[in-house]
Amino acid sequence: MKIQALFLMVLLLPACSILDTRAPEDIIAERAQARLDTLRARDFEASYQYTTPGYRSTENVGQYGTRYSGSSMWTGAQVVRVECEDIEPPQYCKAVVRIDFKAPQFGYSHTHTFEDWVWIGGDWYLYQNLSN
Repeated sequence: MKIQALFLMVLLLPACSILDTRAPEDIIAERAQARLDTLRARDFEASYQYTTPGYRSTENVGQYGTRYSGSSMWTGAQVVRVECEDIEPPQYCKAVVRIDFKAPQFGYSHTHTFEDWVWIGGDWYLYQNLSN
């Protein structure tokens, strides 16, 4: 009986992480913040994993890291809010991110950026526009 219960737990445990019942806005806020934290840590390999599979099939982690070389000047990065489209279930959401930075000769400042997140194959990914 104990073996059957253990076997059942091993089978069901991975399903718990797949069946996330939180609102998409909460999931994206967490994923977007984790991605920002990896960028601040200059861990481009970890940050790259948040991009869509399509993006990863066209640009390698080195090319991705080049896009964020300025993150070394960041003094902070925080998700301000996430807004999703009005259909159920949402397939697209936008995260508003505040970036604090220190610019040489200008001192401390901040800006806001907008990130597009898309639902693909059971998870949320950052959509990277290759034309930017």
